[in-house]
Amino acid sequence: MQCKNGFNPGNIGIVKINKQAGESENNSSVVVEVSENELKKNREGNEAWRIRFSTKLGAMLVLFASGMLMSASVPPLNWSVAAWFSLIPFYWLAAEKRAWTAWGCGYIWGLGWGFTAFFWLREINPVIPYLMAPVLALFTAFWAMAIPLLRRGLLIPVETQLRGYDAERQFNAQSPWRELFFALALAAWWCIIEWSRSRMLPWNYLAVSQWRNLALIQICEYTSTYGVSFLIVLTNVAIALAVKTGISGFKNHQYRRPVPFMVTLIILMLVSSIGGRKLFTKPEKSPITFNAGLIQGNISQRRMATNAEAKEALDIYLKLSYELAAEKPDIIIWPETAVPYPYRASHPLCRDYRFRLQQLISATKIPMLIGTIDFEDLPPGVEHEPGVLNSAFLFSGEGIFQSKFDKVNPVPFGEYVPFRRFLPQWAIKAIDMNRDLTAGKSFSPLPVYPGVKAGINICFEDIFPYVSRKETLEGANMLLTITNDAWYPTSSEPEQHLANSVFRSVETGLPMIRCGNNSASCLINPNGFISQCILQTKDPKTGKMQPAPEIRGRQTGIIKVSVKENPPLTFYSRYGDIFILFCWLLFIAASLVSAGTWYNKKSTLLKAFE
Repeated sequence: MQCKNGFNPGNIGIVKINKQAGESENNSSVVVEVSENELKKNREGNEAWRIRFSTKLGAMLVLFASGMLMSASVPPLNWSVAAWFSLIPFYWLAAEKRAWTAWGCGYIWGLGWGFTAFFWLREINPVIPYLMAPVLALFTAFWAMAIPLLRRGLLIPVETQLRGYDAERQFNAQSPWRELFFALALAAWWCIIEWSRSRMLPWNYLAVSQWRNLALIQICEYTSTYGVSFLIVLTNVAIALAVKTGISGFKNHQYRRPVPFMVTLIILMLVSSIGGRKLFTKPEKSPITFNAGLIQGNISQRRMATNAEAKEALDIYLKLSYELAAEKPDIIIWPETAVPYPYRASHPLCRDYRFRLQQLISATKIPMLIGTIDFEDLPPGVEHEPGVLNSAFLFSGEGIFQSKFDKVNPVPFGEYVPFRRFLPQWAIKAIDMNRDLTAGKSFSPLPVYPGVKAGINICFEDIFPYVSRKETLEGANMLLTITNDAWYPTSSEPEQHLANSVFRSVETGLPMIRCGNNSASCLINPNGFISQCILQTKDPKTGKMQPAPEIRGRQTGIIKVSVKENPPLTFYSRYGDIFILFCWLLFIAASLVSAGTWYNKKSTLLKAFE
């Protein structure tokens, strides 16, 4: 490009203008050295700062920090309010990028979130959080990838896109209803992303940040946890859009109502008011009431226990059971693998285990449910090694074995190595815990009291909605979780586990008893409220004792449980993840509209070159 004075900025290196000696100020030749980079830097519309390393580094730090902020919304910090704005910087930094750059933004945000939200895994192996975070970040990366694609397809007209990048950035005449459609589509896509890992690790969905917000989480009766996650993402995107609309309106002196934000507020108020009304509705009287005796032995993790350690665990749990039996509970419950040796094995200590447990039941006449390692019962003629099971055994008050439940969802890498036969030996050696437990096949509940059929969850099964739902459809009118979180003696895992499990009661409308080896032995009401706990603390404001499931310690206690004989099925129990179907339809519709915009743009460009 040639300027009027003949100066060609594309060819210059340094311009020199010399001031001659003895000449007056008005008749001088000034020397100024101007580099080509300086000229470009000061040119109007120059946006080189966007690709500077320092700018990129700052953006990455913001993304990582906002991911960490989201993880602060779950235990141990429980900053639940952080969930409602932690996605906003993420959205702003990804919205105007290309799809793969936005993917990278989502990946960095996911690293910050995944590493801190799952940092408790360091107690199994210090390396695991560093391996887990990069995998979890893939999910948020693919959510972020959709942001610029849907934004251009739904919010930016073809005519504006054809005028170039600057025109897109300055465009501020979006249809408010298209903005709402855009925000709803992104919220739906997030829920689809969460659902995609529902059979692998449905731990710490966004909804878990609201586990104490009882009014809001009542929506889970219809949508499972995805409904709460949907509202959180919708709110974040709506606020981000409203802020940008406000800033643009201030600059251009044009006010536009933030319709997506206003609609989101209305939805939140409706959901919370309906949920709050349910909380204050007096529940119907339950015809069945029984007293469950819970034993929390608080022994250390002893999967590879010595004989002395196994005997100590047996002594502790028997001693506590005799003490609790004096209070005459209707059933005594032990947690998952309370005694680290299999109940039915032939080892001398296992024989002692059976003898002493039968002595306890014979002396007290109280039915018992215990967690133990067990083995498959093979049919006649089958010669292969029986599978190892993580089970719950139920005994009558006469000591007769009545029934058992085998864990249907073993822990990946903790209780089995996925795809073991396809992995190289060095990889197996690095992650193997020297066992592959077999998954149970039945969801049938156990009859723990006359008229009470308990759907059993062992260990982390209470974070899987499908397990409790299938048990409910099999006739369970109560949920019972036995767990052993002693793998994590100092971290936040036990409280996070409890926070995740609260939603199962709301989804199914059933009370849940939890019996843990070292924490969270409590009763969760059908509305998600933790009403009773064997460990309590004094409220500093009221001075009254209140449940403290997060406290660890050795304790026993009796919890009074009310159960409906034939409770009606909730919407979620009856129809399952139909809300995810709605999310798919919404996201597909948004994708088709976006694809139509892209096609129109491409057709217009092709016609211009014909």
